[in-house]
Amino acid sequence: MNKYFTYIYIIAKNSYSTKKKLIFQMLNHIIFLLFNFFLYQNLYKIKPELVDKIPFQNAIWSMSMYFVIFWLGTRRLSRIFKGDIESGNIEIYLLRPMNYIKQKVLQITGQNIYPFLLALITSVVISFYLVGLPVIYGNKYFFLIQLFVILIFSQILMYLLYIFCGLIAFWMNDNTPIENLFGKFIMILGGAWVPVAFFPLVIQKVAYYSPFGVSASLSLAMYPDSISSFNRNMFVIMFWIIVFGLINYFTYKLAVKKISVNG
Repeated sequence: MNKYFTYIYIIAKNSYSTKKKLIFQMLNHIIFLLFNFFLYQNLYKIKPELVDKIPFQNAIWSMSMYFVIFWLGTRRLSRIFKGDIESGNIEIYLLRPMNYIKQKVLQITGQNIYPFLLALITSVVISFYLVGLPVIYGNKYFFLIQLFVILIFSQILMYLLYIFCGLIAFWMNDNTPIENLFGKFIMILGGAWVPVAFFPLVIQKVAYYSPFGVSASLSLAMYPDSISSFNRNMFVIMFWIIVFGLINYFTYKLAVKKISVNG
């Protein structure tokens, strides 16, 4: 395990040898948070009945947490797979002692760990300053624990979704349509554009039980009743982790065989 953390640290250090890139990334994140706040502040003034769906402060926290996830850069996994296949470098990576998928996951994590952590801190500070703490029904300490657990496992699922998109590139000349489709579903059902609580009940159910919605569960976990929904959310997340874990395992085996035969 230590070698993986070392690998991530080295990539992170090399990716951000200067601070300018991080500064501009966080300025971009702050602009979004402020725009989001003023947009929904006016929306709740125009339509005060929205409070019955989700309190204003929870809506702000939910949106800000979704775009914290965005900084992990998991979507780039699919593009990296495609680039390696198109360039022919895939054969070199497959010869390395470390599993190819593991290499790319560690690479993406290392390249994005600094902006993710800074975005998380920035979102917490700014959201707290603008609207205070979210409304929570239940024990506040358990709420924090469940946020951490959901973050870890939902991001494992997010990685698996984009690994699947990347593995499709072994058979398709262009896997971009699949990646875009997954990306749009995750943004819509994860609450990137509007909180899921604003959706019709049927679409809310799709968000709560589909892999696309629960992969962005950190944003859904900011809802007032998230503690009572924790067991359901974890069951759904673990179910899809197992499903896509198995799919990716067998797809990767076929992909390596395809390279060995045709390469």
